[in-house]
Amino acid sequence: MNVLITGASRGIGLATAKRLLAKGHSVGIFDIDTDEIEHVLNDKAFKKALKNKRIVHGHLDVTDPESWDTAIEHMDDKLGGIDVLINNAGILVSGALPTTDLDKQLSLIDINCKGVLIGCHKLAPYLADSKNGKIINLSSASAIYGQSEVAPYAASKFFVRGLTEGLNIEYAERGIKVIDVMPLWVKSDMTKDINVTSINRLGINLTVDDVAKKLCKLSSSPNRKISRTHYPIGMPAKVLHKLSQVSPDPLMRFINSKIGTK
Repeated sequence: MNVLITGASRGIGLATAKRLLAKGHSVGIFDIDTDEIEHVLNDKAFKKALKNKRIVHGHLDVTDPESWDTAIEHMDDKLGGIDVLINNAGILVSGALPTTDLDKQLSLIDINCKGVLIGCHKLAPYLADSKNGKIINLSSASAIYGQSEVAPYAASKFFVRGLTEGLNIEYAERGIKVIDVMPLWVKSDMTKDINVTSINRLGINLTVDDVAKKLCKLSSSPNRKISRTHYPIGMPAKVLHKLSQVSPDPLMRFINSKIGTK
């Protein structure tokens, strides 16, 4: 199985690449930060895979369609095809919206929304040629109900959720599964320096390996065994997701306001 991972130089993307390689799969490790990719490839975890030519790596700016074309062609040439896309690249900006940098928020929308859309568009022809072609998008528990102090980030994950749901139906005729994972807060570089009330109250209880484990399992599962569209990760995310399916909107708003506002 050949898996293309975006934002793979660190965090969830890197942890997922290591897990997949350990299972004997081939992986495309792509990121906008190629210096960091070169650095992490010195890790002994990659030694055997590099020797066996099961790793393809390179630059990918997910907001640039031509950059996608180059990365896809590179992986297709070296590995002979692509079976899974993991749309992992994303950024987070925290704080009350009027106090944050607008350019950073617009960049967030470009990466978290446009980047995922372009990947889903570009990979469809390649994944349709695979027996178990699938796209796994990184959504978030923030896509269950909009979150204060990270409102644009939550909105971007609602976009990912909606795109995933629509393409889950649309791409079925191509034989491609489109699903997402929805973790709550994950201990990573992304959350290292942010100050958000919901983190202060709920803590950060997931590691990048917790999410990578699920991504690895979903990537290697036959499409016929994948029956759901959304996969919450961690008990709080699972509870909130279940509640959102049965609770009236005012109750969900009340719960989230208690969790996420000072």
